Amino acid sequence: MKETQVNLNVHEIGIILSAIQNLENIDEIRLAREYGSAPALYNKLYSVWERMDRSETGLRYDVVPSF
Repeated sequence: MKETQVNLNVHEIGIILSAIQNLENIDEIRLAREYGSAPALYNKLYSVWERMDRSETGLRYDVVPSF
């Protein structure tokens, strides 16, 4: 296993946290079998997210959503 560092901002980590929270049980089980525990990943990311500056968490006008 090789680790890679990825720079994510507070918004990007928030998206990942939200996606993990909204997993269906069957998806969480499948992910656990293939990659590992989703709750463990959530807790790890949440502890990083808590320490980040969240003072400006709304979308700014210069940000174009990808959806």
